[in-house]
Amino acid sequence: MSHAHAVDRALVVVSFKRRLAYKSQWALGLALGGGSMLIAMAMWHNLLGSGTLAGYDWDSMRAYTIIGFVAATMVFGAADFQMADRILDGHIAVDLTKPVDFQRARAAEYIGSMISTAPTAVAGVLGAWLLFDPPGPATPLAGALTAVSFALVFPLAFGITYLSVLVCFWTKRYLGVMWLREALLSFFSGLMIPLAFMPGWLQTLAWALPFPHFTTTPAVIYLGRVDTAGALGLIAAEAAWAVGLWFLGRLVFRHAVKKVTVHGG
Repeated sequence: MSHAHAVDRALVVVSFKRRLAYKSQWALGLALGGGSMLIAMAMWHNLLGSGTLAGYDWDSMRAYTIIGFVAATMVFGAADFQMADRILDGHIAVDLTKPVDFQRARAAEYIGSMISTAPTAVAGVLGAWLLFDPPGPATPLAGALTAVSFALVFPLAFGITYLSVLVCFWTKRYLGVMWLREALLSFFSGLMIPLAFMPGWLQTLAWALPFPHFTTTPAVIYLGRVDTAGALGLIAAEAAWAVGLWFLGRLVFRHAVKKVTVHGG
């Protein structure tokens, strides 16, 4: 067990350092993410003014938008093409001969790349805090539970990304799959617009999926829109999705590698 953990730590560090080497990506991510956050702030300020919409006023929407920025930076900034390339370029055939669990190794690399997004997220949040002065968490406990929810974004994001990468076994392409995943995540997480703005049936559909836990769950906990029991229930559901997607990924991978076709020789 200690050897396996040592391998995990090594893969996390290697992945983190690999992303650290490309500092221009951090600057680009901050510029793009920060720019989109500023645009969202301006849009909601003009829409809401001194009024409210579906229970959201300008104060709460400032905090909501920053939470969405942090979630998007973590999830969209992580390295997923490396996983896909291992399947598409045939490295999976070599991976299958190694005494290392493929899914666990990819999870460690993915978490390392997600950690590398922290400077971008921190810089963006500090800038937004100075410019817009958003409200703090509803209570200290709400702030702590929001942090727990954000921590669970790591395994949850990996589970969804890993399953989408495994589709490459059948599609032999990844770009379209990635675009579809990111579109679904942006819409059903509440990143584009809060789920509270959507019709009831669409909210029900969204909550039947894992996506709301990327933005809506930490946001409603932070803003105190659910009590402690409700917040713990949302966190439990988020954790259940993370565990369920992990085991679903193992099942899909086991089926996929029954026949591996390596292209290019």
